[in-house]
Amino acid sequence: MKALFIGAGATYDCGMPLVGELTAEIRRWLTPEKLTLFNENWKCQGGGWSSDVICTLISLLKNKSLHYENIIGAIEVEYSRERDKDKRQEYYAVLGFLLQVVYGLLLERQVINARYALSALDDFTSLKEMAEENKPLWVFSLNHDCIIEMLATKTEIPLKSGFNESINLTMRAADGSPQNIAFERLSRSSIDSNSFDFFRHGEFGINLVKLHGSLDIFGQDDELNYLKVKPLGNDPESYIAQLKLIDKINQDISVRDGVGCTNENIYEDERGEIQFLRKSLLSGAHKFTKKLSQIAPSEFLSLFKGNLNYADELICIGYSFGDKHIDEQIIEWMSFLKSRKLTVVNPGIKECPDKMKHLSSQVYCKELGAADYFIQLKNGRSTALQNALRKIRAEAREKIRRELMSNA
Repeated sequence: MKALFIGAGATYDCGMPLVGELTAEIRRWLTPEKLTLFNENWKCQGGGWSSDVICTLISLLKNKSLHYENIIGAIEVEYSRERDKDKRQEYYAVLGFLLQVVYGLLLERQVINARYALSALDDFTSLKEMAEENKPLWVFSLNHDCIIEMLATKTEIPLKSGFNESINLTMRAADGSPQNIAFERLSRSSIDSNSFDFFRHGEFGINLVKLHGSLDIFGQDDELNYLKVKPLGNDPESYIAQLKLIDKINQDISVRDGVGCTNENIYEDERGEIQFLRKSLLSGAHKFTKKLSQIAPSEFLSLFKGNLNYADELICIGYSFGDKHIDEQIIEWMSFLKSRKLTVVNPGIKECPDKMKHLSSQVYCKELGAADYFIQLKNGRSTALQNALRKIRAEAREKIRRELMSNA
């Protein structure tokens, strides 16, 4: 049985950013001048951060050797070792602010590139053949985007993410009009009782586990239940449409009431009472630790560890092996049986990752991008038109990357 593990490089061909690109976008948007202006405005409203905290963040943003997760990790360290209660709270606020910036930029990229992504996903349709050969196909993802969900909907592959209820949530917009959003729900009690809904052995479909949270997953209520956006019918773009609607309702109410919440979406329920959806993105250097409050369910890491054991081959696409809590699980999985195989798909991979060289006989490297890999699974069969469109997309994608990185 094969399983997939995907990182940022897996959705590069679909217009989503690599770590370096997203870091460049953050630096381009969050300049020292803009950050200082933000802080002065926050101080006028009774908030804001001290000069020490602002200077620390500006210094990190100016350090070109750091990517955005390094920056968030450095702020996590400052928060953990700060003994002054007020300053510690400021660093916690900085963490929330940075995560909100990451969420906003990723959502913007997901929305702007929706049609581009759907076109690019034509190159990924052999995933359906992989799902038919591996029933079910487990897909473990570190990505925050909705690309796998869109691909499954586009190619009519049933998909489950462990959520075991379907609900329609009525959100009243700022003008009072009711808007219905389709969600799947996973309650805290379901998590505690291990009542996840996944395809069983022999059933056709994708079991998707999003380990680091997602644009479309939110925490809800004090007990921290989870909601995940559902597609409307067979429309892959409906993921994006509903995320846009949730974001618009939040922004409109924030403007109307003159308030906003960091890392949360505000909406009014049917009774007109304000409710909150907590964003689930997990980032930084201390994922799944008890040092910090995190929304993404830590139980999903156990799902990765447990269900990886059903696989004989793990295909890692676009992952750079930079998360210790992930790498340790993969190494443990390979170490248990000599027959287990790790295939690393990455256009820049030359040899076995250093931390796995003691298991190099089980590691196979493919110098391919994600789209090229899935095309190869179909024996490289594609029409002249498909090849031409692929070339145009690749040139456009590379132009975006070069422009971003040149200004980093």
